[in-house]
Amino acid sequence: MSMTQRCFRRSAPLAAVFGALTVVASGCAIGEANEPEQTLQTLTAARQTIVSSVEATGTIEPIRVIEVKSQAGGEVLELPVELGDNVDQGTLLVRIDPRDVNNAFAQAEADFDVALAQNEVAQLQLERIETLHDSDIVTAEELENATLSAATARASLVRARTNLELAEDKLDDVTLRAPITGTIVERTLEEGQVVTGTRDLTGGTVLMRMADLNEVQVRTLVDETDIGRLEQGLPANITVEAYPSRTFRGSVLKIEPQAVVEQNVTMFAVLTRISNDEDLLRPGMNADVEVVIGRQEGVLAVANSGIKSQQEAAQIVRALEIDADVNALISDLREQNRPPEPLETAYGTTAEEGGEAEEEPEIGGVPMSEFQSMSQRERMRVIQNLSAEERGRLMQQFRGGGPGGPRRRPDEPRPAFVFKYDEMGALTVKAVMIGLSDFDHTQIVQGLEEGEEIVAVPLSLIQQQEFLNRIRSRSALPGVGGR
Repeated sequence: MSMTQRCFRRSAPLAAVFGALTVVASGCAIGEANEPEQTLQTLTAARQTIVSSVEATGTIEPIRVIEVKSQAGGEVLELPVELGDNVDQGTLLVRIDPRDVNNAFAQAEADFDVALAQNEVAQLQLERIETLHDSDIVTAEELENATLSAATARASLVRARTNLELAEDKLDDVTLRAPITGTIVERTLEEGQVVTGTRDLTGGTVLMRMADLNEVQVRTLVDETDIGRLEQGLPANITVEAYPSRTFRGSVLKIEPQAVVEQNVTMFAVLTRISNDEDLLRPGMNADVEVVIGRQEGVLAVANSGIKSQQEAAQIVRALEIDADVNALISDLREQNRPPEPLETAYGTTAEEGGEAEEEPEIGGVPMSEFQSMSQRERMRVIQNLSAEERGRLMQQFRGGGPGGPRRRPDEPRPAFVFKYDEMGALTVKAVMIGLSDFDHTQIVQGLEEGEEIVAVPLSLIQQQEFLNRIRSRSALPGVGGR
């Protein structure tokens, strides 16, 4: 057993071991007789209920907002609705002064009457000219002129009839009714105000906006490292400051494809739909959204501080000089959990006869399984070093459309490591399979039994010791272990 391992027996004190970790470097100079009682934290595997979720904040907004405009312009004579009113489809919203459209309709009627009379006269004249032409009384040129006049009269009649129909339709433009059943969420005019119609060059005045608030949505921004865990239809719990003791139920509506970058952090907008039958949720309210990724009842679990990724375990093993090969342990664990290979491949040959195993996809040179077992800080370090193209491939893999295959389920077993004391009291490392995680606990799928104890080794102090060792080995500056 090495000197470092002896320092991490059960009797080893936390202050003696991790007080800048100088005890390790000096060969555990503090004797056992003078050691205080404090030891490394011991964690026990026990049954827990684990709820994995992604949390974000956002604002309540309508799913669909309709702008109400008038096709006719003029003075607003009647405005029977107020801001916030709930109205049914077809309810009168605005009545505009009808004089302009009435005058236009009267003019169109008169034009139609004139065109009708001109067409009748032109047809009679054409008939007379044709009779006289047959008797050789008029020339062919006069017949051609009469035919042209009759055709022009018919065209004028068609144009006048169309204008009359349009003018008749415009009579209804001065009366605006609710296009949907919903709530008046914005009103921008008052009685007596003059508005322009949509047929004007300005595009018309927005008189008010309506929205159906029976169902609303929350728009949140979620970090790209968590987007791969979300999908449409996942349940969500929503709370608002107006009703802090009440939780509203919803579901993920969609994840918008375009990224949003804020303060050098790449995020995606996630829309969560909520039923609002009681009309309690209003547009603009701040909301906290918790999207439930997975839930496991009564599973074996330990505190997150006891779970280490492959890289973390390798750092600890190296710093504490533990006699273990992390890569070999994880290879043995994967081999134990590898599904049996089919007897024949799609080409009719067995795997031993030349079939090649499918290579595990990588993210920035890190195997996917190892990336999934990393902490969020380590993931961010890997992602920040990726190119734009590599980030795009990463998002495809998370969404299930890239070479990485389908998206990994949050409860899908993956390898990790724990540290524990052996029979001799020395610190050892063990590979385990973990599943669902929440903010406090991680499910143990394989490798530990209920009641079994593990040790939470503070990685931050181990990393500090490694850093100090590197400085001491490369520098001769006074005060930093110079030689």
